Amino acid sequence: MVPPSRSPRSSCSATGEAFRESDPYFQFDLAFWVYWLPLEVELHLWSLVTLLAVTLLVVALYALTPSLRWEGGRLRITSYVRRHLFALGTTLLLLLAWSYRLDAYRLLLEGSGALGAFNAMDHRVGIPASLVLALGTVAAAMLLLWSGWVGQLRMAFATVSVVLLLALGLRQLLPPIAERFLTPTDADLRDAPYVTTRAGYTRRAYALDRVQRPDTLVMPGQGGVGDGAPDPDGALRGAALWDPPALQRALARERRAGRQLGAVGWETDRGRLRALIAEEPTGPDAGNPLAPWGTARIEMDLVTDQGAPVTDPDSRTETDIPAAIVFDSATGYSIIRDSLGRIASPTLLSFASRLAHAWALQNPRLLGGDVRGTSARVVLHRDVRGRVRRVLPFFEQGDRVAPLVYRDTLYWSVHLYATSQFYPLSDPIRVVQQNVRYFQHAGVAIVNASSGRVFAIPDPVPDPITTSWMRRFPGLFIDATALDRRFTDRMAPPVDATLLHARLFALVGPRGEHAPPSHLPRQLGSDTSFAFSTIPPFVDSRTGRLSLAVPILDAADRVRGVIVSTGGVEYDIRWAPTRSIEPRWGTILDRLHRAIDSTARALSPRDAPIVRGPVRVLPRGDGPAYVQTAYDWRGDGTPSVRLVAVLLGDTVRTGATIASAAGLPVPSLPVTPLSPAEFRARIDTLYGEMREAMQRGDWLAFGTAYEALGRVLRTATAKP
Repeated sequence: MVPPSRSPRSSCSATGEAFRESDPYFQFDLAFWVYWLPLEVELHLWSLVTLLAVTLLVVALYALTPSLRWEGGRLRITSYVRRHLFALGTTLLLLLAWSYRLDAYRLLLEGSGALGAFNAMDHRVGIPASLVLALGTVAAAMLLLWSGWVGQLRMAFATVSVVLLLALGLRQLLPPIAERFLTPTDADLRDAPYVTTRAGYTRRAYALDRVQRPDTLVMPGQGGVGDGAPDPDGALRGAALWDPPALQRALARERRAGRQLGAVGWETDRGRLRALIAEEPTGPDAGNPLAPWGTARIEMDLVTDQGAPVTDPDSRTETDIPAAIVFDSATGYSIIRDSLGRIASPTLLSFASRLAHAWALQNPRLLGGDVRGTSARVVLHRDVRGRVRRVLPFFEQGDRVAPLVYRDTLYWSVHLYATSQFYPLSDPIRVVQQNVRYFQHAGVAIVNASSGRVFAIPDPVPDPITTSWMRRFPGLFIDATALDRRFTDRMAPPVDATLLHARLFALVGPRGEHAPPSHLPRQLGSDTSFAFSTIPPFVDSRTGRLSLAVPILDAADRVRGVIVSTGGVEYDIRWAPTRSIEPRWGTILDRLHRAIDSTARALSPRDAPIVRGPVRVLPRGDGPAYVQTAYDWRGDGTPSVRLVAVLLGDTVRTGATIASAAGLPVPSLPVTPLSPAEFRARIDTLYGEMREAMQRGDWLAFGTAYEALGRVLRTATAKP
């Protein structure tokens, strides 16, 4: 095969999309390392295993014949057997030479420097030594084959001895001797160019240049990040009062009879944040796979008088959704009758299909008359992650499965990532529970909960790996421009990619700048109940979409700025530096804690202890805001909001909600769930869905839209 770096056109067709960038030492296109090298490593391993197995088999079979025997205290073999065994030995030497060649490449992945860094010793000594060993072993293999063929056993023994001595000398003796003669003599100064090269490849391996800086980010009607958002307090208005672990515990206490709360999603509503809860039926409907599910929406900056989350009752009664046959952590399989063919699963119409599934599932009842001649389908993979893995196995999945509700249909979204452990010269990072050297956002997988159909929305700027799979399987991907913007804007930003970019931005810094030593906060000031807390999103007033914010501290533990990522399919990420010198992180935590404690003591005493949630940093036009919520934690483990503290500049204030603590107008729930314009738009949308369903003959979708229309009309007429 022609190396990809030498022929980019052939690399695209043979392995995948070329990176159009070569490594500085072998001059191979990076496609060689990402596509071909992992395959070559596996080929070498299986070739070695096959050779050893064949050798053992050949020796065992020859031992059963007179051609190979132990006689008179000596091993006697025929010339035919000798030639066969020496041919196997030659093959073993060739595999050894192959391994030396791979070792030269591995030095760019795992060098001898600190943390596996590639350094001057690897470049000047390690790579040449491995290549010399590879060429010398190939020559020795040819000499071994000739000597064994003609019966020169002493020469064969000498050849193998020379190979072993050469490997010992070049691997063990040469490096310490050569280190005395390398220039410059100072190891740090000698390795400085290699450290710079490694930082550049690390930046490209993890798409760190995707982080937009104030001098590169320009939005309509404003200058850049440093100019602040259109609404300086927009992040505070759209922030979450509740931390996700506390919200889940509180909602479990308020669970309705016959409902089980599922995963927590997020939505935006007129600049405010709402939590979305998908509810799985329990009780009598639990065994019915076609029983409708429900959804609940919770305003995230409002509480009741008892500090419990405010739940919009109209949302609970209005948003019953079709049954979800695919959901997070689902187990087992399900037999569903589907006369319209909406469900993406195999049918049980033919006897062969019933027999195959009965054998695989160990269920003889599938051969009976209950499913014979019907439209029954067997849904084998009901777990969201398992279903995505079956369709898109070449991508890594994010840690979170998020629910989305659009047009009365429940969807599940999972962020996808293109990863590789063979990208050269980059720092290994542990992410998605494994060490990788290449990690880039590939897109979002969408699973229709009621039909089980899976498709992927690719990232607008796909990397070469993602582009390769898109060209190979175009039917699995749908461009974001072909979807409703209201649907794609509801996707939360990827938590894994945001945290990774924040860590690397603090470590490496932006391109062209000498970044000061930076790090992420080592502790967020929360109590042990939030040891594994997650970051809740907020509504970015720039775009109106869900966003995440991660603070970055300098060497003195002062906040340098905030990494902000925005949701949707675009995955925009930007760097918002602070304009003034911020307090130390420990000082921020101490001021918030003292404000919470003093206010709690001033209030009427309660029996439940106070538990502090993690401190969150929100970007603002004139400096970041720091928010921490305190909860009353009852003995049964159900929390309620006691108060929230907000640090703005040098002032710390507390209140029942973030808006009241920040001195903003307190938001209130609308009297009616829909304004006249929203009501008309909702009616038009449902009529459109009914017309489209009628045209394509989808009577189930028609009935679902018809029922949703009735619920909207009943809700409107029930209001004064």
